[in-house]
Amino acid sequence: MLIVNPIDLGRIDLNLLTVFAALMQERHVSRAAQRLHVGQPAVSYALGRLRALTSDVLFVRQGRLMEPTPRALALMEGLRPALDQIETTLRAQSEFDRRLARPVFRIGMTDDLQICILPRLLRLLRAEVPLAQLIVATVSHRDAMRQLQEGRVDTVMAYLQSLPADAKVRQLGSTRYVVLRADHAAPPMTLDEFCTRPHALVTFAEDVRGFVDDALESMGRRRHVVVSIPQFGSVPSVLAGTDLLATVPAYLAEELCSRACLRQEPLPFRSPEYSVSMCWRAAVDKDGAQMWLRDALNRAYQSDAAA
Repeated sequence: MLIVNPIDLGRIDLNLLTVFAALMQERHVSRAAQRLHVGQPAVSYALGRLRALTSDVLFVRQGRLMEPTPRALALMEGLRPALDQIETTLRAQSEFDRRLARPVFRIGMTDDLQICILPRLLRLLRAEVPLAQLIVATVSHRDAMRQLQEGRVDTVMAYLQSLPADAKVRQLGSTRYVVLRADHAAPPMTLDEFCTRPHALVTFAEDVRGFVDDALESMGRRRHVVVSIPQFGSVPSVLAGTDLLATVPAYLAEELCSRACLRQEPLPFRSPEYSVSMCWRAAVDKDGAQMWLRDALNRAYQSDAAA
């Protein structure tokens, strides 16, 4: 039988909870120290006190990261509502002066959105909040909400499949797919040619199947995927000098074509459509700086969609 020592509430230092939350977000002592603007020894000392307080190691080193134990995950689950409420209360009292504020924005974006949206967002940031810092994490539809719930980012922008019931969400728009090719044959592509030609698939799932394959299957057709890559930024190099085809979001196609000698054309069948959404932590819903960020992300996306 596991015996857990009772916690003496009189020994709890709220600063320890701040360190614990930072370690849960960063999974790294040095990065947690940077986030908290303290020295690494201070974080290590606080972690030692937390371990004594909870009778659990809380974090186990795996490679360069500190992975939380089941007890740490359970603690964070219980503490998150209280920490979010404290953060919400404190943020609501602060005023946001765009010219003088020094916010650190942490956002998660898929790599296709980074290619298209990030340059526009940076221009808005430099013009309107010049002292801000922006930290971008690459996410996929599979892990975006996990990174958000763990507090690693404050806002995510992606195709989002599943959302928690209390999520703050804004749908930015929807998009279809187009075909990219490096060869410049004149005739438009037929469905037979599309299915016969070799394909490069971009997927985070390390798989050879995507949305397009589901659409083809519904028509009783199949395509031939010969290479699977994890990032859209690699598409121009992969297609160059080959007969490969790549199916990409319509908003991304023009940018990729500008980077290499590629041509885009419509799919030879009705394209699958998906939504791009923005989701954020409830704790930052009313924060002035985060409200500006969400508005800027929307402006950057709508500007790209209109281009």
